[in-house]
Amino acid sequence: MPPPVTLDGVGYAFGEGALRRPVLRSLDLTVAAGELVLLTGPSGSGKTTLLTLIGALRAMQDGSCRVLGQELRGASEVARVALRRRIGFIFQNHNLLAFLTARQNVAMSLELHPDFGDEGKRLAAADAILDQVGLSDFTHVVPAKLSGGQRQRVAVARALVARPGLILADEPTAALDRQSGHDVVHLMRDLAKKSGMPILLVTHDPRILDVADRIVSMEDGRIVA
Repeated sequence: MPPPVTLDGVGYAFGEGALRRPVLRSLDLTVAAGELVLLTGPSGSGKTTLLTLIGALRAMQDGSCRVLGQELRGASEVARVALRRRIGFIFQNHNLLAFLTARQNVAMSLELHPDFGDEGKRLAAADAILDQVGLSDFTHVVPAKLSGGQRQRVAVARALVARPGLILADEPTAALDRQSGHDVVHLMRDLAKKSGMPILLVTHDPRILDVADRIVSMEDGRIVA
């Protein structure tokens, strides 16, 4: 099987003409199945831009980016939307809907998924993944009554519930204390290893470096180590 993520000579710039500013410069990167890769580097080094390209949130400009078998260079918006449905996204801000319970927040992410057309199936899937992240006793609790670590676990459950082929995470531990952050990343790693799902995680958090299979350091739009 080919690697889930393969980048070859990827470049990206903001602006045009005299205002054009390169943010990624001829990047090569491969992420293997089940691998947890941390992207580190100073602010402005291009980490988040790279994550959005891999996640098909931006259109490719230069080079080749192949994700879950889909070549993104020249891909249509329809193809990119289809790919995004196969990727789980986790962000620093959990973005849970305050008026929904943990169970409802997770189940709602399945409403457009073709394999979960029935509400009962969506709720059962939400219950199962919440149990896996240690929140079986909190399924009917709204976000305001959950701790920061618990809310981020709900966000992890929401990203994993549709059994994606890839997880992309942008600073998922930034708003958490040391123990909660470590626990969340360990949880992500353990669930990914069981399913062979790779994780590409952007972080400035030195507390979680020991969890990674590999650390990729970026600077000025390039991979430096």
